[in-house]
Amino acid sequence: MKILISNILCLFFVILLFSCSGKVKEINTLKAVDIESNTDNMQIIYMSQFTDDIRYVPLETNDEAAFSFIYEFFKAGDKIITTDLNSLILYDSNGRFILKFGNKGRGPDEYQFKSNLRISNDNKIYFSSLYDLFEYDINGRFEKKYSNTFLIKENYYISSWSLVEDSLFLGHVPNQTGQIEFKALLVNKYGNIKQSYKNYILFNRVRPKESGVDQESYFYRYNGELFYKDRNNDTLFALDNQYRLVPRYSFNLGKFKEPLSKRGESMLKRGMSNDRMNYMYLNSVYQTVDYLFISCSFGNRFPAKRLTPAQFPIPTINPVLYNTTNALGIYNKTTCELFFCKPTSTDNPLFTSGIYNDIDAGPRFMPEAQVNDSTMVMWVPANQLKDHVASDDFNNGTAKYPEKKRKLKELAARLTEYDNPVLMFVTFK
Repeated sequence: MKILISNILCLFFVILLFSCSGKVKEINTLKAVDIESNTDNMQIIYMSQFTDDIRYVPLETNDEAAFSFIYEFFKAGDKIITTDLNSLILYDSNGRFILKFGNKGRGPDEYQFKSNLRISNDNKIYFSSLYDLFEYDINGRFEKKYSNTFLIKENYYISSWSLVEDSLFLGHVPNQTGQIEFKALLVNKYGNIKQSYKNYILFNRVRPKESGVDQESYFYRYNGELFYKDRNNDTLFALDNQYRLVPRYSFNLGKFKEPLSKRGESMLKRGMSNDRMNYMYLNSVYQTVDYLFISCSFGNRFPAKRLTPAQFPIPTINPVLYNTTNALGIYNKTTCELFFCKPTSTDNPLFTSGIYNDIDAGPRFMPEAQVNDSTMVMWVPANQLKDHVASDDFNNGTAKYPEKKRKLKELAARLTEYDNPVLMFVTFK
């Protein structure tokens, strides 16, 4: 009997050990993506390998809403919200104009800047202006301004953030001094800290002043979780239901990564040397059930230049040699293979980089935001779309669906070069 009890106890502890190990593994699962070894792994990747579901949504242009560039974008349900220089503009999911709202200024319900545009589950519209949080209802009515929500203390503030719940915000803290204690904070509308996340990337900075890159981070939702990545951090984190930042993917740039010593240099010295082009940076990472889509800045290593350098009217400014230096990496979650979509040397900015569009011969796809678990979007300036449809890239391009190519040509014909951008939604299988 004692032997039986002893065996049962041993079995129990073994089961408990494996159970606990499994739980820890789930919390700390981290996959490594080797970018350094795959920068030359460039392939021609076609859209038809992933999907044939492309939807173009021209944003209605009128006297109230006319802009050439999208500064902020967010889609929730059947609503699309974006901004021009001064106001916020609400559209339906088909790009039909609903209303324009908000006032730029220094009054009690006015703002100086707009960033971090979000729509909550209870249909509240939030954005920040410097350190303040603004709240509107879905009909564009101003509700409240929360002063200094994102100012934690001197030299310590939140630059970019996303909604976690309807009253909680996960925010990125720029490392102004190089010695900032926390990389991110979870705060409520009033700036009260609910959770803090330690910063382990430390360096010495000549002066406590962050660069624009230090302020940059991005957030998106996938599979019910909020994902967060700081531009200067190699790790993509997910916020779990206990408000822990769980590392999910690490990205190895190796010798192409900017050294910490460079981040500590003065902004003047860095600006004059322009040595950022000597390094590679991760701009964004989005995902579907099968793939990660990685926008990576190659700097001087980008393999495709313009055929004709673009000249500025100011003689002292050097000609522009690149349409972009961003290449799209695609990482297979199952096989752990990484390859980059091969760029093309061309003067056509919509045919330079991203997934080749063999569905309708339209623009190559480089995602700029994640809409849901399977859909991503990029925005296309109307004049560039018209130029692309008039180009040999389009006219000689192979289209799996000639009817879709014809409809895209008709859409471009309806646009003027001064119209608002067109949203290109791609839904992956």
